[in-house]
Amino acid sequence: MITLNDCKAFCTVDPATVARVARHERLPEILAIACAQSRVSKARRLNARQPILPVSVAALTQRLAA
Repeated sequence: MITLNDCKAFCTVDPATVARVARHERLPEILAIACAQSRVSKARRLNARQPILPVSVAALTQRLAA
């Protein structure tokens, strides 16, 4: 069985942030840990993605012709 202490140990979010999430969302601490961790993980995934640069059709045609 996973305990509250286990969740705290696995969580990479600082306790102050977890407390803010718990107060703001009116959640028990264990759910606030999961919610905060999920938000941080999602933000990291979104920041890790490479931006897609728009390439014009003319630029592609010039590259293919060369």
